[in-house]
This record gives sequence, structure tokens and C-alpha cells, in this order.
Amino acid sequence: MRAAVRSPFILSLFLPLAFSAVAAQPPLDPLETLNRINRNYNTLKDACQEPDTGAARGHYYCSGVTLRMVNDGPFNPWDYSPYAIKIGATSYSWIRKDLSTRILIHPAGFILRNPTDAAALQLPVKEQGFTCIYAFDGGTGPERKWYGCGFFDSREPPRAAQPPMNNKNAALAYGTCAEAGVNTAEQWTNKYTGLMKGPIQYGQCSWNAEKPSDWNAMIRVHESRVNTTNKDPFAFSAQVNEFMLKNASATNDGSENMKYIDAFIYNVNSTQNFATRGDQAPPKPEDGLNSARNFQKKLQAQGYSVPILRLDFTKPPEQRFSYVAADQAIDLTTAGNGQPAPVTSRYIASANWVERHDPGTGKNEWALNVTPTAQGKAIQASDQEALYKELFALRGADSQWRDNEKSPGSMRQQLSCLVQNYPGKTEWNLEPFRPVVTPQEAAKAGCNPLPVKAPQYIASADWVKRYDPGTRQDEWTLSVVPTAAGRALPNDQIDALYQQLFALKGADGNWRDNEKSAGSMRQQLNCVLVNYRAKTPWNLEPFRPALSDSETRAAGCNPVTR
Repeated sequence: MRAAVRSPFILSLFLPLAFSAVAAQPPLDPLETLNRINRNYNTLKDACQEPDTGAARGHYYCSGVTLRMVNDGPFNPWDYSPYAIKIGATSYSWIRKDLSTRILIHPAGFILRNPTDAAALQLPVKEQGFTCIYAFDGGTGPERKWYGCGFFDSREPPRAAQPPMNNKNAALAYGTCAEAGVNTAEQWTNKYTGLMKGPIQYGQCSWNAEKPSDWNAMIRVHESRVNTTNKDPFAFSAQVNEFMLKNASATNDGSENMKYIDAFIYNVNSTQNFATRGDQAPPKPEDGLNSARNFQKKLQAQGYSVPILRLDFTKPPEQRFSYVAADQAIDLTTAGNGQPAPVTSRYIASANWVERHDPGTGKNEWALNVTPTAQGKAIQASDQEALYKELFALRGADSQWRDNEKSPGSMRQQLSCLVQNYPGKTEWNLEPFRPVVTPQEAAKAGCNPLPVKAPQYIASADWVKRYDPGTRQDEWTLSVVPTAAGRALPNDQIDALYQQLFALKGADGNWRDNEKSAGSMRQQLNCVLVNYRAKTPWNLEPFRPALSDSETRAAGCNPVTR
């Protein structure tokens, strides 16, 4: 039977509508905000105090930068996710000059204004809700009681060793490290690392959010692990720590957080989203600037106007954050009046999305059909940047662009290619799925380069439920048959194999709901590839624990929980 091709349909261009909102608090000068955040990042204080009582607080209170990285979607970035509701708390990260963090969980997010700054600026001060911090990702979930800070055992944690405190957050701050007899970085290393120890992500203790010595120990632990391992892929110094904050409501309503947001940020060097517990679908790349712009507009609609800052871990620490006026989705010179920055169409007459069959990929793809104005044609070569910026302001936040531009800069390159090689065209078709290539390759392809098809490593992957003698019960098994290319893949290219398998099956409930030990499926796959690559099929079971390479190999790639 011949497959039917869907008829193209066009989405009409809708310009942003003006709306009115009452400013909930006066806007701050974006450059002053930038300077303050950079200063906090570079200031190594370890004796923060409440200004009115003098009570000791954790480092976050006056130093470093507390941030939450979050996906964009049909929700507010400050609201609580379904998984956070189960925990009763939400994960943040804390970065500072003396931490080597350079990898973030998502490309965009927001910064919480620290309490010391808020008091000095006479803005609302968040005094309560800070519970604990982990040196690395703590695999937080409902198993960790007391707002994600307990041991990974689904039990209410003990309190006998908690230190007496008299600050305004004393009732909530907690850490299991004291209960485990861990007070120094050396004690932490002895307890949680070594050949016979389980994964750090789930075994590690939490540090008390209001105990300065715990923060100092956390920093030393974090910096002590400079390399990653298969057993502990998230426990090394380039990765983030995990800072837990109690939710202000039992629902998804996080509106209490809005008044504490200091700025939105995006990672200029990454579009990667990492898989997190509670995800409903496999992660996919995301343009951080697009997301940050959407966040900024959503917050302004609630009466708060804050800047978007760039976060660049390749810059010197003093320039870790930067402000670029062109990144902003709102006019910060008149911020707070609820009016989004108007998009004045000087160069673009129309820009409409069309879904149509592409002969190169053999499937329907989104194309942006662009008609420039006479002025746009006149400046297409001399001021192409202005032309692109207007187009991006009109359509850059659309899901067709945001979700499909897998190769950042693709749409910009196609526009440049068309202007340079087809200057007489009065209509441009730009497709976000196309890759970024060299200018010569783009011209040779008629400005329509095609993605290089990745080798297929997985021939089939099917779920089978069968009796496991180790657990003595029926367990889900993913029966994987690799292609010849997959079976011949070098050991050091396991990531490519795993990514294809995860894209195929990672969103399945059998995987998502049963992989209790993060990284287990990846480790089993690595073990089979290294030790039993000739075997058919490869059987991977999500219930198995993630252990060290040697322990997994000794168990025939079938480790069981001890």
C-alpha cells in the first residue's frame, strides 16, 4: 500500500498581544543585578549571619549562587513538578568560585536572590525552607523522607545527632551526615567510596543546610572527586551538588517563589537535558535562550521583571555571568509595567509555519515560510543580524523552531546561505531540522543540507517478563538484539549504543519504574559489550543494582542487591 502524504497546512502568524499587569515589586537595574550575582559567585564567605539576630546560617545565605535549572513547557518554571510534590521539596544547585561545577541538568533556569541581598535591597527575604545539601546529585525521591534529606530507605530519619540551632530556619534544616557519624570530608570518603561500596548517588548522606562546617565539608568532598566512573557517573567535581528546598504548598502552586527570583539564566555552551527521576519522556535538546525568554515573559505577566543572564563556565570566574540586551524578551527600561517588549515588523512581512513532506528525510518536516519586506530585502546582506533577530523575536519561541532545531544555529545559517547564494529570492523556506555544516557544504546542498544518518546499533529491543532465580520472582527483562555495527562497536563508544537504546525504550514504564539504581541499565549494557558481545540476545534487567565494573563483571553482568 502506498503511504499517503499529509496535505500541508499553515499556521497563521500571531503577533504577541499586549496585556496589562500590576507590578508586584519594582524592577532592579539589570547591570546592578549582574554585578551583584557575579560578586556573590566570587565571594568565598563561610560565616553568614542573620542581620537582625546574628544567628549563623549556611553559606547560601550570603555567598555563592543558588539556582534551579528547569525545562520549558506548558507550566511556570517556579511551580512544583509532580515528582517534587511527592517529595515535598524541590531540587536546586549551589555554585561558587571554589566549586568546579561546569555541567548543569538543564540548559535554562532561574537564580534565587540570596537572603542577605534581599534584606539589603528591602525586598522579600526567604528565611525558611532550606533543608539540606548533597555533595553530588542525591537521587532524591520519596524514598528520602524529611523533604528529600533522609537516608534512601523510605523511613523517617533519626534526629539524635542533630546540632542545636537558633536561626529562623532551625525547625527545617537537617542532615543525615551527622546521624551517620560523618562530619568531615575524610569521613565521607571513607564511608561512601571504595571497591565494595554501592553507588554514591543513593548511599551518600545529606549535609545540614544551616551548619557552616557541613558546607565546608561538602565543598571539600565535591572537589575531591575529579573523575567520573561507570558506577558513579554523577559524583565528580564537574557535576552539580543538590540543594533541597521545602515546597511552600502541597500542590504544584509555586507562586510563593516568584518574589525571590533574581534572574533567569541559560547555559551558553549546552542544549543538553539530562534524564531526571519522574521524567515522563526521554530528554531532548533544548535551546536555553528560547526557554529563558519564555520564563521571563511568564514572570513579567505576574508583575515581576528580572533580566536574563548568560552563564558561561569557559569564562574567567569574574565573568561567569553576563548580561546581553539582545537576549531579553521584555523591555527592562520600562520593566514592571506588565508590557512585553513590542516586536515591530520592519524587515519581516510574514513568517508562517508549514508542515510538508521532505524528500531528503522521507517524512513530514516543519518549514518556516518567510517573506521579507522591501526594507528587509534592502538590508539582507548589509545587516543580516538585524534581519535574523527580528525573525527570531517573531518565531524563535515557537515549538516548531524550539523543539526541532537540533543543531543550534541551523536557522541562522540557512538564512545566510540563501542571502549569499540566492539574493534575488523574495521568499525563504527555513527548516529547523537541518544540520549546521560548512558554508561550502550548505551552498553545495542548495542551502538544504541533510542530517547524516547515524549508524543503527539496535536491531530490536523487546520486554519479556520472566522468573529470576536471584530475586525469586518475575522481573522485567529488556531483550536486546544488536546490529552488526552495534556488536562491533568499540568499548569506549558505549555512550552511542546506550543513547540509541534509551531513545527506543527509556520512556517505557518497565524501564522508568523499575530502575531503582540510577545507571544500572547502562552499566549492564557496558558489561555485556565488554565481556559478552558475541552473546544473543543481550538481556538487561532494570531491577538490578548499579555496582562497580569489577563487581558487575564478577556477577556475570547480573548483579543482585546485597
